[in-house]
Amino acid sequence: MIQKVSVWTKAFRLFFLLALTSVVGYVGSTFVTPSSLAWYDTLIVSSVNPPNTWFGVAWGILYILMAVAAWMVWGRVSPRYFVLQLAFNLLWTFLFFYLKNPIMGLIDIAVMIVFIILTIIQFWKQSRIAGGLMIPVLLWSSFAFYLNLITVLYNTRVGIWLGLI
Repeated sequence: MIQKVSVWTKAFRLFFLLALTSVVGYVGSTFVTPSSLAWYDTLIVSSVNPPNTWFGVAWGILYILMAVAAWMVWGRVSPRYFVLQLAFNLLWTFLFFYLKNPIMGLIDIAVMIVFIILTIIQFWKQSRIAGGLMIPVLLWSSFAFYLNLITVLYNTRVGIWLGLI
């Protein structure tokens, strides 16, 4: 039996999800301190690394897409994978920037990508549009994984062990 939901309830749910993803983005941004930016500027990064300002814009758009996707399947799927991918997203900024630990960041983003894939699969089964809205999140996170990997390879003992530096 399909339960009818009022327009106000639907609007509140969307607002809640937009607020949730915005809070994740905001809290994550608090881990990017002047000290961590100064540290980051000393790192060897990929030649395809975008300007720092692009990351905030990209994630802002992606958080909106995530919220809308989750809203579209609200009540029809467990929020577990969605919440876990958001949690690992937030944790990455803490690990990479606040703790200045690219290796832990790389491990975190790998786990995050697994949860994004699980979220896409789960959403896709209920709504191809909702699942599709998560594809840019997967693509950007995969790109971020690559950028993080390059940072690990050229700025840590891993790179020394592999003979890269």
